[in-house]
Parts: sequence; structure tokens; C-alpha cells
Amino acid sequence: MSERGVGTAERAALDRLRARMVALRCEQYRLLEDVAELERLGVAVSTGNRTTERLLQDSLRIDLKDARRLVGESEDLTPQLSLRGEPLPVRMPTTARVMAEGLVDDDHVEIIRKAMARLAKAENVDPWDVVDAERILADEATRLPPRALDKVAKRLLDHLDPDGAAPEEGADRWDELYVTRRRDGSLVIKGRFRDPVDAELIWEVFDTLATPTGPDDARDRPSRNASALKDLVEDAAGPGGLAAEARREGATEPDTEPDTEPGADPEADGRSPADDVQPALIPEPRRPEAPAPTREAPRSPGRPLLTITMDLRWLQLAVGHGTLDFGALSDPATIRRWACDAEIVPMVLGAKSEPLDIGRRSRLIPDAMRRALTFRDGGCAFPGCTRRPRRCHAHHVEHWAADEGPTCLENLTLLCRHHHQVIHHGHWTVQMIDGLPWFTPPRWVDPERRPRPGGQRRLLAR
Repeated sequence: MSERGVGTAERAALDRLRARMVALRCEQYRLLEDVAELERLGVAVSTGNRTTERLLQDSLRIDLKDARRLVGESEDLTPQLSLRGEPLPVRMPTTARVMAEGLVDDDHVEIIRKAMARLAKAENVDPWDVVDAERILADEATRLPPRALDKVAKRLLDHLDPDGAAPEEGADRWDELYVTRRRDGSLVIKGRFRDPVDAELIWEVFDTLATPTGPDDARDRPSRNASALKDLVEDAAGPGGLAAEARREGATEPDTEPDTEPGADPEADGRSPADDVQPALIPEPRRPEAPAPTREAPRSPGRPLLTITMDLRWLQLAVGHGTLDFGALSDPATIRRWACDAEIVPMVLGAKSEPLDIGRRSRLIPDAMRRALTFRDGGCAFPGCTRRPRRCHAHHVEHWAADEGPTCLENLTLLCRHHHQVIHHGHWTVQMIDGLPWFTPPRWVDPERRPRPGGQRRLLAR
């Protein structure tokens, strides 16, 4: 392993910095123990304060919200006493341990506490899963920055409590887009789209159209987004575009939806909803046949390419959730609506939810294998990176040419451009363990060089 440019003095400076941060975090846990001691001694009542929060606010000159956070963290991470004076176990033991060792800070703890609070309110979650969730998040917090940990926590919560991700009824009616014309003729556009599937589609289109045209493209992202919107409008206003089609057909269309009678209660005759599952419950995928090539044939926009992963049984029963490429969830009703005009691609998974395939000797990555990589890694697999799959390269762990590495899932992982360069630079290394990528840091990041699990969806395989 190459460690060029990192000598004894540089390592010593990094070690001092790391030791200083560990000491500060350890003192933060000592502070929580002091807060717990104030609670046990009843100091707030003795000093005439109504609560310990008010006592901390006045004594430490901090805001009330920070005082409440200290008291809450103290209750969750330090030993407490019952009303009878009996010792109680720590509510979040793993988080308490890693914080006492100086491995995590307040931002990590806040994310874990919020996640555990949501699980406490969730229905039909096994208590042992709650214990495992706290342990997993505390363990991840020792390797990830808070922002990446927050994404891990959301993904884990959505896995344990999938029904909690369903949007409110009619939530799409709250979508809004303001287009205001100013006196000088310019337009101001501002909006929000709450449906994650719609948001994903819009983002994918802009992500594609706003790509820099080359190395000499000096425009920033807002400028490129503006150009992308102008391209979309110009395309829609063209002879075969949606705007021209709408002008020809009129603003409204006749209602062709057939009348339906209200259905009976599926459980009224003693059957369960699962007994009524039929293939017809999933709308038959349909693709309009392309018209004969004529000079005046109008262009058919079809449906865009959008990847949504969902258990087939969930899709049939209209329960659970579907997962978009970047990790957001969508409710089953929305997924079924998109399935009306989409192709369903089957994927066979192993015991740990890893996609299975047959290795190939070609260097190029087939589309089906790319989809499997996206499902397994969820984006850039480097620990802590949240880059989306579209912005990633498929990296051969064993080089295809130099080491004769095969082109198969066991030898591939997704990496963004930056982390692809990091791996090829030689400081970090990657290896496949049980079909998943693990990354080993250089000694100046971790003196013990402990491998770290990679992949944004690895928690689902635990």
C-alpha cells in the first residue's frame, strides 16, 4: 500500500488531532453523567427551579432547547434509578458505550435518539429488532459522519416499519409550482413536489439534461438547470411535443372511465385479503406498438426509464413500499399506478438479499448486471458516500485486464468518480467478503486498518 507524502510529522499531527477529538467527546459524556447526578440529588427543587432543564438553562447560560437535549440524552445514555431507588439498565447501551469511549458526538446521538423514538411509536415491530437497530446505528456512527448516518437511519427505519413511509391520502394535491411574470418580461419559478416518485423522475431528467457539455463548460448547476428547462419547454412546444398535442386535442378529454360498483368487504365471508390475490391485481404491463414509419408519424413520448424496487407479494397485496434508486420510498398505490405502463423486471435474490447472476468475461457491464449492482450497493459503495447510482462507475475489484478479474457481481462494486480515483490511487483498498464490498482505510485514517462495510443498502442484509 502506498502512503506517499505522509511522514512521521504528518502522522503525529493527525494522531494529536484525533486524540483531542476523542477527549472532547469523552468529556461530553461526563457532562451527561453530571446532569444525571443533578437529577438524582433533586438539585432543581432545592434551588427553586421547576425542572432540571430550567436549572441548566440558568446555570450554563444555554437555550432551553439545548438544556432539554442534555436532559434527554442523560436519561437515555446514563444509568437511572426507579422511583424506589433501584438501578435501571441504560436505555441505549451501545450508544452510551461508544459515546463514553469518545467515538461519537452529539450529532450522532441526536440521530440515533430520533430513530429510536420513531421505532417506539411504530406498530408491529419486534422488540428484538428495536434492540438490534440501536446496536447497528451506534456501530455505524463510529464510522460515518452524521449526515451519512442520518441516511442509514432512515433506510433502516423504512425497512423495519415500511408502512410508516406511506404518504397522506391525496398528498399529491399539495404539489405546487409558481410561475410569475415580471414587468421586464422575465419569469420567476418556484415549486415543490412531494411525491418521491414524481420527484425522482423530475430529478433524473434534469440530472441528464444539465450534465456539463464538456471540460470547458464553466456554467454552474443553476445555469445548467435553467438551460435544461428551456430545452424541455422547446421540446414540448415542437411539432410532436406535448404542448402541440394538447392544443390539437383541447384542454380537456372526455371521461372514459367505466362505472364500477362498490366492492364487498373481502373479509365478510371469512377470507383474508391474500386469498383474493390474482395476477389481474397487477395491471398488465403495456407498451404501445410503434406506428409504421411514415413521414408524418407523430412521436410517442412513451414512459420514461425509472427504477423502482418492490417485493412482488407487496405489489400484489398493496402493502409495504417500493424503493427508488436514491433510497426514498413510495407507497404501494403509487407503485401500482406506475406499473400500469411499465415493464416488470424480475430479480432473484439470495438469502442475504444479494442479487444472483452468472459471471461474464466481457469487460463491459450488461444492463441487467448494472441493475443488480444498483440494487445491491444503492449508489457509491464507499463508506459514507451518498452519490446516486447514475453518477457511479462499475469498478472491477480485481482488474479485468491486469489481474484477469471476471465481470460478475462478485468482482464489481459501484464507485463515484472521486472514490474511484481514491481506490486506484492505492491508499484505500476494497475486497469482496460474502458477496459485499468492504473497504480498508490507510493507517493515518485508522491505525489498525479495520475493514469497513460498503454499500448504501448493506443494513438490509443483516
